[in-house]
Amino acid sequence: MGLRTVHVPPELEGPFRAAEELVSRYFAEMRVDPSLGTIEISGERYVLVRAASLSVEFFSLVADLFGAGREKEADEFARNILFDLAHAIGKSDAQKFHEKMGVDDPIALLSAGPIHFSHTGWAFVDIDPASIPAPNEAFFMVYDHPYSFESDAWLRAGKSRRAPVCIMNAGYSSGWCEASFGIELVATEVECRACGDSRCRFLMAPPSRIEEHLEAHRRSTPPKGIGRDSIVIPDFFSRKRVEEELRRAQSELEQRVEERASELRDSNDKLRREMAERARVEQQLRQTHKLEAIGRLAGGVAHDFNTLLGVILGNAGMLARKMASDDEARPLLDAIVEASSQAAGLTRQLLAFSRAGPHGGDVHDVNRLVEELTRLLGRVIGEDIELVMRLAPHVGGVQLDRVYFEQVVMNLVLNARDAMPEGGPLVIETRRTRVDASLAIELGGVRPGPYVVITVTDAGVGMSDEVAARIFEPYFTTKESSSGTGLGLSTVYGIVTGAGGGILLRSREGSGSTFAIHLPAAHPEAEAAADDATSSSETAGETVLVVEDQAAQRELVARALRAEGYRVLEAATPAHALELAGASERSIQLLLTDVVMPVMSGPRLALRLLGARPHLRVLYMSAHPEGQPLGVELGTAAVLPKPFSVQALLAGVRAVLDET
Repeated sequence: MGLRTVHVPPELEGPFRAAEELVSRYFAEMRVDPSLGTIEISGERYVLVRAASLSVEFFSLVADLFGAGREKEADEFARNILFDLAHAIGKSDAQKFHEKMGVDDPIALLSAGPIHFSHTGWAFVDIDPASIPAPNEAFFMVYDHPYSFESDAWLRAGKSRRAPVCIMNAGYSSGWCEASFGIELVATEVECRACGDSRCRFLMAPPSRIEEHLEAHRRSTPPKGIGRDSIVIPDFFSRKRVEEELRRAQSELEQRVEERASELRDSNDKLRREMAERARVEQQLRQTHKLEAIGRLAGGVAHDFNTLLGVILGNAGMLARKMASDDEARPLLDAIVEASSQAAGLTRQLLAFSRAGPHGGDVHDVNRLVEELTRLLGRVIGEDIELVMRLAPHVGGVQLDRVYFEQVVMNLVLNARDAMPEGGPLVIETRRTRVDASLAIELGGVRPGPYVVITVTDAGVGMSDEVAARIFEPYFTTKESSSGTGLGLSTVYGIVTGAGGGILLRSREGSGSTFAIHLPAAHPEAEAAADDATSSSETAGETVLVVEDQAAQRELVARALRAEGYRVLEAATPAHALELAGASERSIQLLLTDVVMPVMSGPRLALRLLGARPHLRVLYMSAHPEGQPLGVELGTAAVLPKPFSVQALLAGVRAVLDET
């Protein structure tokens, strides 16, 4: 007789049949007493909850609490809450049933889970033969929930999704299996009926292996209902590890405090040292708060300064296009442009200090940047250090602001110099490589693909494993207080990871150190497209609707576009833009709008206009870092960062209009 409540590979039917008999007997003893408000099964009290209230309605409630413009944040919060709750319930239910089963074999312990799942109305479970239920890192399970309560709730509500909805199913099943096999496990949904797939399919593995299995699934299974980028791995385990580390650190701190308190009772000298240490920590905390406050101020100043620089650079560019190269006033104009460009560089440094600066930028050839930086490095490192360059040919470029790139290399070189007080060779190498799934994990979870690697190697004192583990922490330094702030390498780490890259560190005490910076390689086709857009100056007389609340900036943009042959409609507010679009009899090819404006943002204006003009192209202007201020979602739309030159404006407009 076959199994009624679960479908498993033939080799697992034995323990699952025994579990089905046990669980079925358990659920056969049910007593419902509405007069007491109780439901009891085999002496255990249960409660009933509507499926929709823990799925589609819960997501809607959280979205309402977060408010408009924070849909992505609300969705992530709801997923984390549901997964964590279900994971904990799954572990608890498993431990309760394990006591009743009286077995030790992990497969036998697992067997009651899917059957309990079916009896309690969560879902029917179909375990795929490709599964490897092993009590170690090789654990891997593929299973389907043909009738998941969560996907059923979304389908009944008539709502479709691009992201998986069976969050609690994934959390509960991974919690049960974790209790059964004694190892940490996480599950993620890769196919979902609520997204239009024919089934709800899940992958389960240890946290260290789940990305590997998910990548293999992506390669073997074409995307259907679920968006390829919508499959997410719950961050329960990363948060759990952080919490455990904090608890361990707190326990260690409490122990140290107790030990020191005991010593202080016997020694006034130790008391003075403890007070001095406390004063040092408080001073460091005040310094941190000061830096954060200055950083916020710097970011705000840089934003406003960028807007003003945009007007200066734009008008200077317009004058340059009208002025002959031999005009006697041309040097004065060139000086204005040069000073404005230097000021723009200063705003980038302000944004870098505030940790809000854009990590993107133009595509730069890595070898050329390193070679140009070498002239400065020779004066910085001193005569007792031999600088060796090993630059592989055809390395290619990376999309990273030049200031950030130079800051990364300079910090690493200075760190290497300080590690060689008696001199020695300092080697800078470049190469191109492809990062696979395993290396991507080692680099901190970067995306697999082509990368440019910049390696800085010294022959210095090296470092212990303990020091290497903390080397990128802010304020951590092995130097004397007068020689370093402890921010250099943390800045390097922030820039590299912010650009989508990672760092590998190899070091041994007495044998030097090697820092390998991995930055995503820029795509050649993107560089070519950018060059074509920059060089093109032909227009077809298209109409551009310019929306900018800063009058000087708006007038500059309109002037530049009209000079290039475009028809221009100007609006100082989104409301005026909607009036112009409604009254205009001619077609509008492009909306060029600021992002942050009073009453209505640029993205909201774009949505309004796209409803009536679905073929309208959109280009945003923004002085905010990354082009994306807090609370405004731009998605994948094109952004023209302020300040911009006339050439950059025309190239950006042309590139968006020429998109196919």
